[in-house]
Amino acid sequence: MSRLRMLTLAMVGTTCLAALFGGGIWAGYVLNTEMQNRFSFPARMFYKLNGMYNSYFNSGAAPKPERLVTNRVILEQETIFLPAAAKDFAGGISTFGENTVLVTDRVGKMFSVTDHVVHELNIAPPHDNREILQAQLEAGDLGNIEISFNWMRFNDIFYYDKGSTGYLLLSYTEWLPEQSCFGNALARLPVEGDDPTKWTADADDWTIIARTEPCLELFTSGKGMYGLEAGGRIDRMPDGRLVWSSGAYERADRFEGLDFQNALGQSDDAEYGKMILVNVENGEKTILAKGLRNPQGVSVDASGRIWVSDHGMRGGDELNLVFEGANFGFPAVSYGTKYNRQPAGNRDRHANHDGYDKPVIAFVPSIAPSSALAVDNFHYAWDGDILVGALSGAIHRVHVEDGRGVYVEPIEVDMRIRDMAALHGGRTIVLYTDDRRLSFLTPDTGPDPMARFDELLSAYATDTNTLAAASSTMTACLQCHSLLEGVDNGAGPSLHNICNREPGSSDFQGYSGALDKLGGTWTKQTLSAYIADPFATVPDTNMGWGGIEDANVSQAIANSLCEM
Repeated sequence: MSRLRMLTLAMVGTTCLAALFGGGIWAGYVLNTEMQNRFSFPARMFYKLNGMYNSYFNSGAAPKPERLVTNRVILEQETIFLPAAAKDFAGGISTFGENTVLVTDRVGKMFSVTDHVVHELNIAPPHDNREILQAQLEAGDLGNIEISFNWMRFNDIFYYDKGSTGYLLLSYTEWLPEQSCFGNALARLPVEGDDPTKWTADADDWTIIARTEPCLELFTSGKGMYGLEAGGRIDRMPDGRLVWSSGAYERADRFEGLDFQNALGQSDDAEYGKMILVNVENGEKTILAKGLRNPQGVSVDASGRIWVSDHGMRGGDELNLVFEGANFGFPAVSYGTKYNRQPAGNRDRHANHDGYDKPVIAFVPSIAPSSALAVDNFHYAWDGDILVGALSGAIHRVHVEDGRGVYVEPIEVDMRIRDMAALHGGRTIVLYTDDRRLSFLTPDTGPDPMARFDELLSAYATDTNTLAAASSTMTACLQCHSLLEGVDNGAGPSLHNICNREPGSSDFQGYSGALDKLGGTWTKQTLSAYIADPFATVPDTNMGWGGIEDANVSQAIANSLCEM
């Protein structure tokens, strides 16, 4: 799409965005001005809502290496972009073999990624009948409603093999034109060979093996279909059956009344707000658990346990350990509230999960969970934990003991995480984002900087007393400083590569400005003098350290830091 056309669409879209600025002539002026800046909030929102974000902002971007420091593991991160042909928002990923990622975008276009090389696959997705739906809308056959086709999405892709035959699965929202209704569909395609770039298929080659029942009728006014709450994630059980999540398509959000047995997520006669087991050979379905809202994350761990992240209402996000017959309570109960802050469950007071199965952990405030991954063979400090990917820009590591979440560690990645998978036998975690990035995380197995410092200190310390004093001093220093590149502990700058660096020149935001008077660059001599007596070296420093009387200790620390 040309930039001119996109800007024209953006100007049309300012009417919808005007509400953000209070409406009126002034709002129109602000929005028209802001839309000319593609990095402004209104522009970004418009492009995101219309699925154009990546083709406009990130086309052709090169792989981007990063380091992420978490509580227990340092991560190496390398990020690539899918081509601009891929549609932003929704979709999912799966793995093929040891080192290939399979991707579907929100319209069912598929890609394979091997060693960071991306290929678009010559496979047409199954018919979701959106063109027929569009024609019915234009003909006025469906009344006065609107459909956001960005919300009618392909939600997941999955590969498995049985014997010598491989199969692709796609989960998506399907329109049934004869009945004028929609629901989740699960389609299967046999594929041959170990090179996905050679697979070919037409839309008619897919076989639908399961559909959710009953088929849902459109809302009769406004937005007729809300595909954001489709769920639609897939994983495979040890016995070969699929576990398939089905969201409530906003029906449970709008339930009125107190008899929650009739709510879509609670009714045993409807396969929405449910976890479903599917026999891939005959399509037989079994409802495994109910009382979910939008289960966007599904992961089966090494022992066959099913972990599900449920995207709840305001403050109602959950990680659940699913078992047969479980009822997680939505929409009757929630740890969150409705979006208008009223109690969930249409009662006059807030309730927890009394009478229903409780989550492993709930997230308050909301994190917008979109995916889940049981960690195995990645790093001993993480193995057995569950990662919950979030649209709010982080992955959340849930440490699990005895089936309960003990703590949650948010790991900021500044990307809307849509799905996750594990490559290389679990040793690489792949993040798929809403702006068509793939980010590969591996544990950093490089030399430990603290071990390197201890080694250097042992060489520079003149005797055991000096070594003991220097080690004790450094332990105190590391309460405020870090030895990791680009990582501050919060109270002080990183000491990584400090020598030959200008004083006060790192990215640390808490400098007082006093070090500017020192000038030059740090050397072993100036660093040793500063460690020995900070206030004599820089009288105005706000360093909370009184100094060291033993020059051998300060010199040993300075020498070691300058060799790092």
